[in-house]
Amino acid sequence: MNTHLQKIKEYLRSLKEIIKDLIIRFYKIGTGETKLTRDFIFLFASWFSLLIFFSFFILAEQNPFRLLVPFQLYSYPSLDHREPIVIYISNGEGEQIPIHRKVLKQDETGAFIYQIVGEVGSPPYFDSVEALAKDGKLFSPKKLLDIRFALKQSWFLQKDSKLVIDWNVQILQDVMEKYRLPRTKSEETGDSEDENPNAPVDTITYYSAGTETGPKESEEVVNKRKILAMESTIRALNASLFENFKDLKTIEHQFSGELSPVYHWDSLSTLVTRP
Repeated sequence: MNTHLQKIKEYLRSLKEIIKDLIIRFYKIGTGETKLTRDFIFLFASWFSLLIFFSFFILAEQNPFRLLVPFQLYSYPSLDHREPIVIYISNGEGEQIPIHRKVLKQDETGAFIYQIVGEVGSPPYFDSVEALAKDGKLFSPKKLLDIRFALKQSWFLQKDSKLVIDWNVQILQDVMEKYRLPRTKSEETGDSEDENPNAPVDTITYYSAGTETGPKESEEVVNKRKILAMESTIRALNASLFENFKDLKTIEHQFSGELSPVYHWDSLSTLVTRP
């Protein structure tokens, strides 16, 4: 035990002498009694740089040896694996335009069709590309119905020239029941005579029939507008499918389930050919 204490005292004594010698040396350098040598400047700069280097990593709580492993401190930039596809958007009044959207394109045909249905029913981006001027009028895209969950299955016939899509009618009717109709400019002002034809339609503020706020409409008018929204959605979907499947010539829509007499389903085109 005494031997270990004696060794510790000797180490402390030698460390004290080294520190004392360094203090005297720095003092003489500071007072000009001793001139700086190149070896001293090199060693001082090296140790000081090493101290600063490790201090930064200690403050950042990072391992400095990560610099020795490539791409550990800075990784490769993430690549955009999305591919542009053509999607048609509609203004709800029979006009529609094609736009390009980047998506993680699915390799399987059925999954890709489901993806297209979801993009058609997704909200418009309201950017400069999706608000193009058409025939001197501002094109104001509307929020179409999100009917992807009503898609039961789809399959190709006649060597991929005909596509059959089977829809769940009950889910389609539920989507139309929850769909909030866009409020038009004339409905906000209450005067359709002074309506500006170039004025954009308010596609952000929505209302549903029967609520305390918003204009009151008969149930028949509301149901007619909802089936028109469904028709616009189907038309935009057909155009998008024709654009993404070049060999496709005919699309047939099948509605499985009991059709509600509230909506005029006969207005929907069940068989569509490429224009």
